[in-house]
Amino acid sequence: MASARVTIGAGRLSVADVCSVAALGASVALDASIQASSSASSFTLQLISTPSSSTTSSAVRRAVLVLLLHRLLRLNSLENAEHVASLLNQQDKTPAQVTSVDLPVSLSPAEQLAITNTPIELLAETVLAVGGARALLPVADAVASVTCETLRADSTAFEAEFVDAARPHRGIVTSAQNLRLMLDGSKYINSQKEAATDVAAVRCIPQYHGPVRDAVLSAYKAVEIEINGSVGDSPAAKRAGAGIHPQALKTALSATTEALHVLLQGSVDRLQVVDPKATDAPNTTNAVDLVEATVVALSRELVPSFKFFEEEEAQLKARQAEKNAKAQEAAAKAAAAAAKEDEKLAAMPEAQRNKILEKRRKKLEKQKEKENAKKSGKDELKLGLGSQAVRQYLVGLGDWQAGVQKSAFDLRSSSFSQFLDDLFVRLGSGGARRKPKIAKGSQDFLPHQMALREKIFNKIRMVFKRHAGVEIETPVFELKETLTGKYGEDSKLIYDLADQGGELLALRYDLTVPFARFMALHSPGNIKRYHIARVYRRDNPQMARGRFREFYQCDFDIAGTYAPMLPDAEVLSIGIEVLQQFPELGPVKVKLSHRLLLDAILAICGVPADKFRTTCSAIDKLDKEPWSEVRREMVEEKDIPEAVADRIEPFVCKVGSPRELHAQLLKENMFGDNVNARRAMDDLALLFNYLEAMGVLDFISFDLSLARGLDYYTGLIYEFVLTSPEHHVGSIAAGGRYDNLVGMFSATDQQIPCVGVSLGIERIFGILQAHAEKQAANAAPPSQVLVACTGNDLMMPRLELCKQLWLANISAEVMQTENPKFIKQLHYALERGTPYMVVIGEDELANGVVKVKDMASKDEVTVPRSEVVAELLRRGCPTTNTLSI
Repeated sequence: MASARVTIGAGRLSVADVCSVAALGASVALDASIQASSSASSFTLQLISTPSSSTTSSAVRRAVLVLLLHRLLRLNSLENAEHVASLLNQQDKTPAQVTSVDLPVSLSPAEQLAITNTPIELLAETVLAVGGARALLPVADAVASVTCETLRADSTAFEAEFVDAARPHRGIVTSAQNLRLMLDGSKYINSQKEAATDVAAVRCIPQYHGPVRDAVLSAYKAVEIEINGSVGDSPAAKRAGAGIHPQALKTALSATTEALHVLLQGSVDRLQVVDPKATDAPNTTNAVDLVEATVVALSRELVPSFKFFEEEEAQLKARQAEKNAKAQEAAAKAAAAAAKEDEKLAAMPEAQRNKILEKRRKKLEKQKEKENAKKSGKDELKLGLGSQAVRQYLVGLGDWQAGVQKSAFDLRSSSFSQFLDDLFVRLGSGGARRKPKIAKGSQDFLPHQMALREKIFNKIRMVFKRHAGVEIETPVFELKETLTGKYGEDSKLIYDLADQGGELLALRYDLTVPFARFMALHSPGNIKRYHIARVYRRDNPQMARGRFREFYQCDFDIAGTYAPMLPDAEVLSIGIEVLQQFPELGPVKVKLSHRLLLDAILAICGVPADKFRTTCSAIDKLDKEPWSEVRREMVEEKDIPEAVADRIEPFVCKVGSPRELHAQLLKENMFGDNVNARRAMDDLALLFNYLEAMGVLDFISFDLSLARGLDYYTGLIYEFVLTSPEHHVGSIAAGGRYDNLVGMFSATDQQIPCVGVSLGIERIFGILQAHAEKQAANAAPPSQVLVACTGNDLMMPRLELCKQLWLANISAEVMQTENPKFIKQLHYALERGTPYMVVIGEDELANGVVKVKDMASKDEVTVPRSEVVAELLRRGCPTTNTLSI
């Protein structure tokens, strides 16, 4: 049944709307918000100069009128639009030809040109072809999967392992997934005894349906753009003086026509595998006719499959009826036997009778359980999950063939096509078996990787603790208002939570903003805080460069009132000390600048204050892109005047050693009498003195191009980078001063000065992991001691020894078998690389001693049980103290 009405206004018109009115006979209603224009005399609008054979189709003629209606509404010609709408709403008034249309109100030459400048007949035909093909995409996949069940086809060529590796095109992957979803749970698929369906039409369904899907979806997007493009009355269009060239439409129509040919031929070829007497595909080149021919072919393809399912179901019912008859006969015999038993029971004493009745009851319960187990799933048609849903849907329509054929051009929410799209989504969200995958931008860690990460975290904590740092923890999610507006252009990377429990929540983007909220909420006073935890960014992951969507940050921040620049210097020293704990990283350089200097540069060069932050985000790319590209972005994307951009270049391209560049900037007086610049230069002079006293000034590079895109920085900013040519991971740590951030969360607007550094642990781990893999032989074993035995029934003494070692923080284990042979225990220790064995037997148990065996030196000594811990420690056995590095 056609949709009752489609509302059309001057806004966006969809392919689905055009198809509903043109092909499905829906009526149209005009958007009530449109105002009528002034009236004038009637005239005839010439739409098509050279009509083609396609205009003989009623659907194409109605599509032309729908497109004309939309353009009239966009030109605010309401009376003419109402006239065209009446032609559409009264089927008997649809013109036999649409080369010209009589309109009640004349149009200006410019308005006429805005309509006739578009190849409206070609657009109408293309819209119908593309809309029809789009509706048939899920239908073709569904029908093909039903045919595969009928043929008991081999689904190996549909599996993700093959498709994702051999043909990872988006359309092919999608079609293969749709087939897998449809066929999941089928008892017919993969059950053929001979290779009767080893033909390309069946085996290669995803490989010809997939390119069709890609072509049609691409054409669909292109056609919707064409429908809603400018009507040609804009000043730019008048200046250009160019008409609407039809090539985009011709390309879309050509691709769609070829795609429809493929779908039609594929359906016919599959049907001929099932029924060799089936006729060939009809020969037509008209795209709209091809849509109708294809949907007819798909409905015909379903006929033998549905017949096969009905026959299978009839056989199942016949077998079930036969079983029921036998069961009834058996029940009658059992009832007769039970009657005789009842006579005997009546003569028995009550206690004996109750005992026999209880046994009989239990026996009947077991019989019922067995019967229910046999019935479950055995007496029903075992189709694939999707095939079963499709069959139920179509059978529920009554005349299901007509229902399938009506799906052409139908893109409404109630259509068969939409039902299938929803079915694929529903099955894919949990109904199909598939190879487990990890979410993009996340990672699993194996035990040996976690051992390395533990060492890394311990070394970082050691540095933090020796600077009197204290650890805090904050929730992994925050109120969204806490996070938004703090990260500049990166705010779009914040993960919002879908199920928010009554509050607008988001996953934390970093650890700095939650710390500022923590400070405002708890007011702990002066604090040196560190925090090691996961953060989340909806970024484009680059695993090779250590960029993930879920990753750890290690932050150290100093908050409170301290001597000027002293916390800044200590934080910089902490960052350098942490990176020095890992010599595998190679040499480190700290790029350093001051946000006030950057603001002064932008003010001096004439950048408007409201464009400071967006300009900073462009300047921040100078370490990755040449100045010409950064300048282009500032001018073309940030709307910075060319002269202003050229004045910025001499400033931001200055890089050098701290004291030399600082002295040069003062000597050249580049900042004039700018107050912020003078304050920043004084801060930097003091900072360099402190850094020299801490012995880390040589690591610093004074770099005026450093911008740091986060909005909350107010003073010193810095990035730590690795300069070794073998490491290309970009910034490995960064930070700066953010004196105003805490005040954003304070009810009294109390400002608490803060400065911090954040280390990207994933990038550090990636480098250390690669280095550790080269020295895999030196990996630590999971346990240090295997407690073994040389006799039977010694599990208890072994466990007592283990407990003794565990209390001493020595990693120990026993083989998880009752009475293992000693040779097996020895092999177990050697395979796992366990460095020591503690052996107990009957004699050792009687004498209160154990044997300690060094696996590397093969040295073995006997010691009292009370001294086993001391002996192991004397031999250098490590403990599990988490503070040890």
